[in-house]
Amino acid sequence: MTSSLNLFEQALQAPTMEAVIALSERVQTLETKPEGVVYTAYRAIDQTLLIGYTEALSATTTEHQQRGFEMVEARRGTRREERLLLLTLKEIGLQSTYCEGCFDAEASTLAHLQQLGWPLGRLRNLRVSKNTRKRFQRG
Repeated sequence: MTSSLNLFEQALQAPTMEAVIALSERVQTLETKPEGVVYTAYRAIDQTLLIGYTEALSATTTEHQQRGFEMVEARRGTRREERLLLLTLKEIGLQSTYCEGCFDAEASTLAHLQQLGWPLGRLRNLRVSKNTRKRFQRG
């Protein structure tokens, strides 16, 4: 019994240390870059999500508005958090559309983003219309 407990302790040490290190890196990054935010923008015409990181939210919002996107929600975050999210989405099979961070606003994509704790704002309740999707289907 004691040897089993020792094996469990040893097995948990590495993941626990990795979690502690990741948490301390996040806190340090948030302290050094207090303006850093992760965000979600949405363009209704083609039902596209844009997720990203910025240290200048107002300038980024203006830039995205010029491209037809509406800023939906933003919260403090790190570039590492954005990169990890994009990597996770890729690993679960979601492909970005025409640029990094752009995705079709499908129910499955929104569900994954919500489960991963990404800021979604009103998009949590978005119902994607299949008819609209067909009209704007990308080749």
